[in-house]
Amino acid sequence: MASIHSLAPFAGLDEAVRAEVAALARPARLRRDDVLMTPGNDPGTVGYVASGVLRMKKVLADGSGQIVGLLVAGDIFGRVFDGPVPFAIEAASDCEIFLFDKTEFESLIGRRPEVERLVILGLMTELDSAREWLGLLSNHRTIERVAGFLLFLNRRWSRLSQETGCADGATVIDIPIKRQDLAQVLGTRPEAVSRAIHALEDEGVIEIVTPYRLRVQDSEALDHLSGHDLSEDAAAAQLYAE
Repeated sequence: MASIHSLAPFAGLDEAVRAEVAALARPARLRRDDVLMTPGNDPGTVGYVASGVLRMKKVLADGSGQIVGLLVAGDIFGRVFDGPVPFAIEAASDCEIFLFDKTEFESLIGRRPEVERLVILGLMTELDSAREWLGLLSNHRTIERVAGFLLFLNRRWSRLSQETGCADGATVIDIPIKRQDLAQVLGTRPEAVSRAIHALEDEGVIEIVTPYRLRVQDSEALDHLSGHDLSEDAAAAQLYAE
């Protein structure tokens, strides 16, 4: 398991501060679908994702669930200086995390302004992600949402995607969650997501390397499909139709 010293939020801290952080951190591993926190409960811990993906899930009135956010390496979870968590936090993939006793972590924040700054920056990043998420879900068509999500992964969570060694500089995007979770993220059905991904491939926008790895062949078209007005582009307008 990776050391917390190398985790992005803490890597730039002074060695003495990192030692204090490491002394409080408890490493843990989760298997996919493990429940870490449940809504309305205060687990008494906060933590950071070291690897893998956590999902924030809201339980709706009919008992179904809606994924309202994803947390990846370097993201904080739990409620610092607050009470119960409002959403369930579950493992969307196998994960490695670092847990902190909330009282001890809050005490550390009080002693170390550098750590407080990291927490604030982490919360601001989460807020920015939520705003971008709302923009993604405002798209009416599934194909727009899928395109937006791929760009969301590539831009905000670049550590989940990688550049290929191809001479054309093509980008490979790894989808870190299973198709059912992706459908919940996008507010649609798994079969609709599959149709949209295959439609993108049929139009030459992406290439499906594996079900969870996509090669971007036309980044400009992907960008347009993520929500731009394509009314003047007949080919793209045809791609809109489901």
